Amino acid sequence: MLTLVTVAVLSGAAGGSESGSMRCSGGMVSLGDFIAEVVKKCGQPDFAYQREQTKVDGRWRHYRSRTIGTITVDDWTYNFGPNEFMYQLIFENGRVARIESLEWGY
Repeated sequence: MLTLVTVAVLSGAAGGSESGSMRCSGGMVSLGDFIAEVVKKCGQPDFAYQREQTKVDGRWRHYRSRTIGTITVDDWTYNFGPNEFMYQLIFENGRVARIESLEWGY
């Protein structure tokens, strides 16, 4: 039974999981931080991708129409080496919206 629990815990840690913060050599990155703050704390990412995304605002305007806006989404990946997990940061309009730990770095 103990082996089964250990395997379940370890397999869960190996996959991606969302967290609210990420530690870098220059400090802690948290949800809501600006891109400039993240670069100051962690340096440039190992991988970066930017895209525009249409976002639907849940509020209704007028008669049966929704407010639709476009946001800039930046997707950054940090690889801290083979002894640390990699992290993916998702920015929306220049602020950290999601932090996800990935698999082991390389």
